[in-house]
Amino acid sequence: MKTLSLLVLTFFFSVSYSQTGNVGINTINPGSSLTINGSIAGQYKNVQTSMALGVNDFYMAYSGSSDGIFTLPAAVAATPASGNILGRIYYIKNVGTGRLTISASGSELIDNQSGAGVSSVTLTPGGYTMFISKGTLTGTTWEVALLLNKTTPTIAALGATNPVTFTGTAFTDFNNSIPQIIPFSSGDVIVNQGGSATWNDGSDYWQIIESGVYKIEGYSYFRSGTAVSGTDPFTGINLNITKNGTALSDIIGGNRANLDNQTASQGSSPINVSCIVHLNAGDRVYLTMNWGAYNKPTTNVSILAPNSLKENRNFSLQQLSTP
Repeated sequence: MKTLSLLVLTFFFSVSYSQTGNVGINTINPGSSLTINGSIAGQYKNVQTSMALGVNDFYMAYSGSSDGIFTLPAAVAATPASGNILGRIYYIKNVGTGRLTISASGSELIDNQSGAGVSSVTLTPGGYTMFISKGTLTGTTWEVALLLNKTTPTIAALGATNPVTFTGTAFTDFNNSIPQIIPFSSGDVIVNQGGSATWNDGSDYWQIIESGVYKIEGYSYFRSGTAVSGTDPFTGINLNITKNGTALSDIIGGNRANLDNQTASQGSSPINVSCIVHLNAGDRVYLTMNWGAYNKPTTNVSILAPNSLKENRNFSLQQLSTP
């Protein structure tokens, strides 16, 4: 008898169970197909690398510091039957500092509620989205039910007070018209609102995360360490905004201050620069300075504010629009 009972139980739990009518948890009178009077728990994962989403994923937090990709499952699943993922939902949030791309499988597309289907959508840091499977087997197979991106407007700025001096090789390159990067530090950040750009403290540049049109501004004081050399009445110093490098060809915005010899060698004079430019995701933007014309500085170049003033350099950007 025990053997027979065991066989019956084994058969019962090995087959699919179905029920008509409503089902309730913590209620005897369910008003919907499934009524739960209590909390609901779903799978939570925090990952830092690219991955393919699967049947065991639900809420996904991406905490990577570089760009990553989540790939949605194919509409035609191998088991238990083709197209069985109709209604499957993924919640995704970008809690990292890199961009996260959510991509459809193969040639499938995503309905993002704006024109034709797209192959992928992107979450900037702080962005959140919800995807649901439409049950279709080809074409637009996933729908973006919710998309909140922490992007426009982005306003980010740095200001610094500590002095900077270019000497040695940096000073020689400065006088040879090679733009020198003006340094800042992470402690100098005074504003960073939005997720379209982040500051790279190790290499002193704004990292563009989202393509778009940006307004970039900067200023810096200048002073030659001692009297300038040459017979011209002025020293010309360039303050530049450069992109992805420090060669003259990398300059995307600039301004020159032609200072008389006494001002160049004894005073600390501000130079301002600004530009409006389209930048692509992945671009690096630097604030640089170099000799441009006429007499040359001697000994060194200093960045410091004159007496009674404090901040001696500033570097900011504002996202005006996305493409």
